[in-house]
Amino acid sequence: MASDRNDLIQSVRCGDLVRVRYLVEQKEVELNFRDKWDSTPLYYSCLCGHLEITQYLLDNGARCEANTFDGERCRYGALTDSIRTLLRNYNVLTTRIVKRNTYDEFLRKLFEQGLYSDITFVVDERKFPLHRCVLAARSSFFHEALENRWHGKRLVNLTKAKFNAESFEAVVRYLYTNCCEIKLDNIDSVKALARSCRLPQLIELIERKKYAIDEWQASKTSSSSNIYRLVLEPDEDDDSIRSDFCMLAEQAIPLELRQWIAGSEMPFIDQPHLDIFSDLVFIIDECYYFHVHRAFMCTRTEYFSALVKDHFNEMLPNTIQQSTEKSIVVLKHIRKEHFLPLLHYIYSDECEISSDCVDDLLVIADELLLPGLKRLCGNTYLKMLSINTIMTTIRLARLFDLIKLEHQCIRFISDHLEEVLEQEEFKNFVLEDAASVVDRQEKDSIPIIDDLKFYLAEFSTANASDMDETSEKIKLLDDFLEDIGLNV
Repeated sequence: MASDRNDLIQSVRCGDLVRVRYLVEQKEVELNFRDKWDSTPLYYSCLCGHLEITQYLLDNGARCEANTFDGERCRYGALTDSIRTLLRNYNVLTTRIVKRNTYDEFLRKLFEQGLYSDITFVVDERKFPLHRCVLAARSSFFHEALENRWHGKRLVNLTKAKFNAESFEAVVRYLYTNCCEIKLDNIDSVKALARSCRLPQLIELIERKKYAIDEWQASKTSSSSNIYRLVLEPDEDDDSIRSDFCMLAEQAIPLELRQWIAGSEMPFIDQPHLDIFSDLVFIIDECYYFHVHRAFMCTRTEYFSALVKDHFNEMLPNTIQQSTEKSIVVLKHIRKEHFLPLLHYIYSDECEISSDCVDDLLVIADELLLPGLKRLCGNTYLKMLSINTIMTTIRLARLFDLIKLEHQCIRFISDHLEEVLEQEEFKNFVLEDAASVVDRQEKDSIPIIDDLKFYLAEFSTANASDMDETSEKIKLLDDFLEDIGLNV
């Protein structure tokens, strides 16, 4: 991962758009990471004057908001006026950006739309529909308050609070997303509220980002500044939000299925009991009760939302329904060994997938419209890649639209070309590819061959010896096609 990020920085600086596209689209390198100089790929693109790459990075989710540190730094360091104009006028959220950040988008919507909210806070006459499970998982202050003085309350009116609605919004947005925006003149109020909510990491982040702004402003030749907002984002190694929400998933698991913490006599004995904020029960394998949360299960996938809305729980015996206020749904087509990684993915966007269950989990992910989980399955297949599995894997990659996995298969085939060309299954695959081209003529291209030649030409020619090897492999492909009666 670190080498891919360094590669992206170097490709941006050199103006190599082909390589940048490959790293972003095929290897899925994150665009907004920072190097040791606190600089992003977009900053280097602006600094080096690469207008086309700057446009591409913005179109694919690189952040550069006006009146923020990153925005002003990119604009101030831009080599050309055309790039400055592009930065000033660019303010578009594309579907591609959302697709690349589905988990971040889920968290943002969960906060802003308040779907499945179970508690509402009122500050300065402004209402904030929130979720007990999120607040409790992210803040020990909220966890204690929700268990005690706010226990059972649906509405909490903070009319006598010493903070304003803007400060409350910043802190709560941080709890939901690990990100927030703060006006510079409101920093002290937000820090005071963060201190009350026992969020030292938020205070430290505010102080560090404010110091960076002050240092940069002091280095400018002009005393004027257009920075009015502090945009907070987590550090590259900050995995706290996924860890906190993963604990929600862990405590939703039935006691008999939970993992054990080394050195303890009970599973998760040293962790808060977050399952008390559950509002939904899934029954798996007819005997395992998972106490989950609608905010996660029903917002992450429309499938579970439809199950709850359609009142499938009415199929349960009355005695079970009367024993709890929670909605209860029986999942008959998902077994526990598949539901466990699915549960962790829904809550934290991460999970461990074993080779034993990856096939079934990929099908489930496709049915539940979870492209991120499909990509994690693709990563598992990638670890299993071998001469014996390569053709099955590339077929799966195409069938389930796993672009990254398909590209890695192309790379594997090019690296082991002589062995793969001897396989009857590869020959059949090429013939099928040729037949799939509508009204194909004798000299028309073949998708798999095109992909192999493109990879060899673009990414396997670093020096003279590589070029010789590439020429030999391309000749092998041409000879192979001739042998099976195809010409391109």
